Amino acid sequence: MKEICLTVLLFCSSFVSGQSALNILDLYHESFSDTTARVIKATARVGDYAYHMNIAGIAFQEVASPAANIQNKNISLDFSSNRLQIRIGAKSYYSDLPVWQLVPIVRFADSPYNVVVSQIGDTIGNREARCRFHPAFLDNLLGLRLFQADLLNLIILQWDIPINAQRNYISAPSEQSYIPHKDSILYRIISEKLLKGEGFTSYVLTDKDIKFVFDADESGFKISGQPYYYFTKMKVDQNRVKKLQEQLINCYNDIDNYSKIILGDEYVPALNPRTGLGDLVAALSKHKQEKIFNAFSWQKIEDALTKIDSLNDLTNAQVGIQFQVLDNYTESFKPYWAFLKKYNPLVYSAVENTAQWSAFFRYVRKTNPDNWAQFVNKLEQHNIPDAPDVRTPTSTDLNYFRFFFDDKKK
Repeated sequence: MKEICLTVLLFCSSFVSGQSALNILDLYHESFSDTTARVIKATARVGDYAYHMNIAGIAFQEVASPAANIQNKNISLDFSSNRLQIRIGAKSYYSDLPVWQLVPIVRFADSPYNVVVSQIGDTIGNREARCRFHPAFLDNLLGLRLFQADLLNLIILQWDIPINAQRNYISAPSEQSYIPHKDSILYRIISEKLLKGEGFTSYVLTDKDIKFVFDADESGFKISGQPYYYFTKMKVDQNRVKKLQEQLINCYNDIDNYSKIILGDEYVPALNPRTGLGDLVAALSKHKQEKIFNAFSWQKIEDALTKIDSLNDLTNAQVGIQFQVLDNYTESFKPYWAFLKKYNPLVYSAVENTAQWSAFFRYVRKTNPDNWAQFVNKLEQHNIPDAPDVRTPTSTDLNYFRFFFDDKKK
């Protein structure tokens, strides 16, 4: 089975400049408008190891099921009075799911991709474009909330929410009643559990094999089932990986250098092969008729592209990576979801909404495709600004001085 770990470990991207946010964590966003390096379109298969971030990632894939008492009833959706309307048989139910969450979750459920967020490489200390988002969650508040849930390794920061340039909390009107507060007892409970994590080196926030069930009664519409963190331990042959890194870097350098020779003034930074390889190849294809004039440069580029393909086809074993799934620890951590929701209600309620509602929407898309298409089309006609504009980060950097100083105050 071919794996994607090589790409994960050796991913390179453009330098970014940024904005300060999240208390003692600095979030950075790219200074250029091209989103190629910031979007991930992938299908994760958590159980067979085909999806492993070096640090973390989020992937939701499950389809919900109706409760027994509504199993044979028709389910349809509508968007009325700026609210999600769910019809079950002859009855209608309105959801309090805010539009700033509804719209991206619908777009996510309507796509073939289930990777929500990926963090490539080290989460802190490297200001490169390493945080990628499903297109539905790029540059919106829900994407920012989901990103924060991917920072379980920085649990000391998880109680907080990001601030803007004016030092105000970034939040939607539906969240205004919440004021971040570090609960020392919850912090100790969660952090002590993480310290006993059997030496885990990576985790994925997932809904794999979770049985989401939706039901409706006099109290309203509800969905049960919760996502969870899936932990693994990774062993890496550092010498082997270093050699492969050097090969990949050399390939990118060759492509970059010889492309500049072929394209001349047409070469722009956005065509950097580390972040825009597809666009670069498309630009080069327009000059194929000139191969005879730059035969050496063309051959070097083609050799480098072939080498990259071969590197990406390597298995984990060939890369020098071994994974051990920590099933027992994963199971033991599931009950801590309730603590995490109390530790940061805004973040983990948003995560839970994303997992539950996307599972429900996939059910409707599967069982009532005509209604689903009409619902999506109708929803896309509305542009309701019920959340602030947000630039999702491309990397993070821990402010160590503030970390040391602020931690003594809290």
